[in-house]
Amino acid sequence: MFNAVHLKCKNIWMCLTLAAMLLLFDGLPQVYAFKMTAKLISNHNYPVEEHTVHTNDDYILTMYRIPDSPKLRYHNATVKPVVFLQHGILCASDDWIINGPETSLAYMFADMGYDVWMGNARGNTYSRQHKHKRPDSSDFWNFSWHEIGVYDLTAMLDYVLDETRVGSVHFVAHSQGTTTFFVLMSSMPWYNEKVRTVHLLAPIAFMRNHSFVLSKVGGIFLGYPSFLSMVLAGFELLPTTSVQKLFCEYICSPNSHFKFLCSGILNFIGGWGTRHLNHTLLPHVCETHPAGASTTQIIHYLQLYTSGDFKQFDHGIHLNLKKYNQETPPHYEVSNVKSCVNLYYSNNDYMSAVEDVEYLASLLPCADLYRIPYDDWNHYDFLWSVNVKEMINDRIIEKIEHYEKTHDHLHRM
Repeated sequence: MFNAVHLKCKNIWMCLTLAAMLLLFDGLPQVYAFKMTAKLISNHNYPVEEHTVHTNDDYILTMYRIPDSPKLRYHNATVKPVVFLQHGILCASDDWIINGPETSLAYMFADMGYDVWMGNARGNTYSRQHKHKRPDSSDFWNFSWHEIGVYDLTAMLDYVLDETRVGSVHFVAHSQGTTTFFVLMSSMPWYNEKVRTVHLLAPIAFMRNHSFVLSKVGGIFLGYPSFLSMVLAGFELLPTTSVQKLFCEYICSPNSHFKFLCSGILNFIGGWGTRHLNHTLLPHVCETHPAGASTTQIIHYLQLYTSGDFKQFDHGIHLNLKKYNQETPPHYEVSNVKSCVNLYYSNNDYMSAVEDVEYLASLLPCADLYRIPYDDWNHYDFLWSVNVKEMINDRIIEKIEHYEKTHDHLHRM
């Protein structure tokens, strides 16, 4: 039996080694990042489209679409239901496909006749462009997940709706993708009308019971406005480096005797002791992760952990007055979320604690909770466990299929 409150690290030296490796990846020269989504989809003989989306603040994002399935070659549906998939922090669209055609959620949806779209947030491998700013400048990285919610998600959802000519989509997200959903629907509640069903894996909003050890340490120094948090904000976090490429080739390879270090990083961050991770996926996970982010995203999460509240970025009293016209940042009003939200959570998730998810659910007008019946299921098992199809993907598809059968309108535009 696993206790999700305590760190499952076998010894302190393992924890320190893994933390040092994460820092090492961040401090070395960047190399050209792996861009795998389109290649992997094509390799499995599925059609794939790449779409470029411009946000209102001039970031340039890349989305991927699987419009059809080779298993439905003679399927002639005139209007397909649309599903939109949004990744978590330091992740990308690859999350939804690296399990392969039989198990990955994106392929499963395509095989069921859905029009599948996968988003990529600003700053990750696929979305490192801006109309005026370069990714080697700090100006480019001056954003948090708030901006991803109000700018990136709005731009991507509007683009998908315009391209598909439907009025609403099914929305699925993991980790930070769930945070940005709550940001958007709280801040711009008219977007509730643009989603049909909502499925949030390892949801993160309140972080009062968050148990990741580095957050406990980081919160002391960066969990409130300070000179240090100001200095460290606005930088690129964990881009692809030359050492990471070597790590993937020699540590995470199928025949490596050190694969435990590869899986150890995921366990260290997401929840120690899982028996569900599909270890055959580790080379692919390593090739595509971490996908890059801004340090401000991490600092914003640390502020949530320290304050216990779900609110906008705290710049300090002086800047808060200029930005928000009040001394403290505004809270996100999750009661504005009008969609009925399906929340999938687990006991051994260091990022998304059971108590926090259930407290969040109590504030939502409509929430359906599904708690994974395994005490060792962690943050990344929602994506890459050996039984993710049965535990997560089949359940999501069943709910969406039921909705489609009982709601015969696609809100065609």
